Amino acid sequence: MITTSSRSKASSSNLPISTPDADAPTDPAGPLPDLLAGLRLGAREVLAAAAVLVVVDVFVGWSYLASYFQYFRIPAEGLGLTMPEVLGHGLRTLLVPLSVIAVAAVAPGRRLRAAAIAVGAYLLFLALAVLVNHWASVGAVIVQLAASVAAAGIVFGLRMGIGRKPYQGLLVGAAGLLLLISIPVATGTLDAAQLAGSKSTTLQVVTRSPLLPSALPASGQYTYTNYLLVRENETRVWLFRIGDRYAYSISKSDIVYIRY
Repeated sequence: MITTSSRSKASSSNLPISTPDADAPTDPAGPLPDLLAGLRLGAREVLAAAAVLVVVDVFVGWSYLASYFQYFRIPAEGLGLTMPEVLGHGLRTLLVPLSVIAVAAVAPGRRLRAAAIAVGAYLLFLALAVLVNHWASVGAVIVQLAASVAAAGIVFGLRMGIGRKPYQGLLVGAAGLLLLISIPVATGTLDAAQLAGSKSTTLQVVTRSPLLPSALPASGQYTYTNYLLVRENETRVWLFRIGDRYAYSISKSDIVYIRY
């Protein structure tokens, strides 16, 4: 007769039991965990997160402005863009997606459907607020809403356990990087297209000499009433003629006055 020692029995009883459900993602029908539950941040982690956000903001702001002015064939490097401008446009471009990510990360509800409804209601509120106050073009709003839905889907996937395996984490990172690159480029291009598509303007520029096409001479001065203001700094202005394909740059020293 073969017997098993008590020590062997005790050792075998302490071994972990592997089940197929141990590594499976959270059941969508089950409770949806809070992505930030148990997160504790010290001063070093907060500073590192803030530094990453600033770098991302600068990248997004510069990408937006470069895409915006590239639409008018104006190199952004020669415009004298300031850091506050870059940071401001980056924040404006990222505000909707980042706020949606935050809401999706802590959305209440013990089911995925309830959390998704909360995020959807928040997206609807943001879209109405942006469109009513004319904070961005309709195309840019659609792009940001689509990107926000994709970002929320990524967050919900992480809350369900997707991304734990190496290849899943790689796919999630690639999707996030694609969103980070595409959002400012698409938003800047669509905002520029909306400006270029304007059919009327209140801008009136008066110069001392005929520097631009469609000049209207009067009393030794030349008036332009069919141009849109693209960019202005301390020394120069960049104008886009309605219905044209190119922008024009003139020095402020050649301008008598500008009526906006």
